[in-house]
Order: sequence, then structure tokens, then C-alpha cells
Amino acid sequence: MKTLLVANSKGGSGKTMTAITLAAALKAAGYKVMLADADPQQSARRWGKRRSAYAPHIPTANWTKTPRPSVPRKTDWLVIDSGAGIEAEEVKPFVKEADFLITPVMASMFDELAVKGFFKSLQELKRIRKDKIEIMTIGSRVDLRRKDAKLLGEFLEANGQELVTLISERAAYIDLAREGLSIFDQKQAKYKAMKEQWQPVLKRLGVKL
Repeated sequence: MKTLLVANSKGGSGKTMTAITLAAALKAAGYKVMLADADPQQSARRWGKRRSAYAPHIPTANWTKTPRPSVPRKTDWLVIDSGAGIEAEEVKPFVKEADFLITPVMASMFDELAVKGFFKSLQELKRIRKDKIEIMTIGSRVDLRRKDAKLLGEFLEANGQELVTLISERAAYIDLAREGLSIFDQKQAKYKAMKEQWQPVLKRLGVKL
């Protein structure tokens, strides 16, 4: 089993939307997926409860308390949506289990400064220092027409992080989430460009879709 952790110390960065989108993408690729919600708001788990009976089932679990619910046998991918405002010490138990850490960050000065502090605090963790976990940073809710996207990439590069992809802000994500769905549950052509934005992440995960 591989574990994908979605984390950022700043709230409102698109963390839960990232977690549910990637869980749905992995499911669409044919994997057995579990979505663990470690955020007290439990938004990801509520999303899972709203999924239609006609959509591929993605089991969810509340991971805010210990002992945590067990992961179903033969699960291929565990996706963990961590809590907002989480710092290195709080994220430590999840980092111990993760193969990948994905950090969504919005293109603003405040988000950039917050993520800089987050990555600095992560260096306190031995598994991070020894490169035992692959870190991917993605631009979240980015307006591709503005210069913010370019500035975000330059900021991250200057701080030793790679911007893997840019996810533009689309109302479709919010509309689909209300139904417990994701763009990867949809077959229509209008979602193709949105799915393409996630391909650099999926490629790094070793997933073909």
C-alpha cells in the first residue's frame, strides 16, 4: 500500500479539494482507495457520504482520534487529508506512514510565507531530511491569466521547492463536490482540460489515467 498525505499549515489552501480529487483519480485508474480524514472539520468524509450509489465507492474514515479506524485489506492507496493549521509535530505521525506529501498553495504573499514556514518546520522531521518521502507542491486556485502563477513558481524555486503543476480555480470542483463527485468521475469533454492539469502529479505518483 502507498500513502499520499495532503498537508499545509495554512487553512483555505485547497487541501481537501486536492485530497478528494486525487482519491477519485486513483479510483478512476482502477486502484482500491481509502480516504482518511484527519481534519476536525471532516469535509472529506462528508464528501464521501454524499457520493452517489452510481459513483465508484471510496471508503472514508475519521482519523482525528486514536485509535484510528483500520485500513481495509488490499487497499492500494491511502489518501490522508490532514487538518488545517497543522505543524511539523502534529503532522509527524502521518509523515511516518507517507510515501508522498502533496502541499497545495495559493498564489498570494500570505500563502507563500505560510508555506515557507511549513516546509522549514518539516525539516525537523528525520524522514523528510533523509528524503524518504517525495514532496510535491501544487498551485491551488490559480488564475492562469495573472502573473501570480509565475511569481509563485519563482518563490518556491527560491525556497528549494518545485512547483509541479497549477490548478486553476473552477466552479466545477465546488459544484461536483456538493454531490460527492470529482472531475475524475466525469466523462464529458469539458472536464478534459481540468484533468490534464493533474497529470504531472499523477505521473509522479506512477499512475496512468
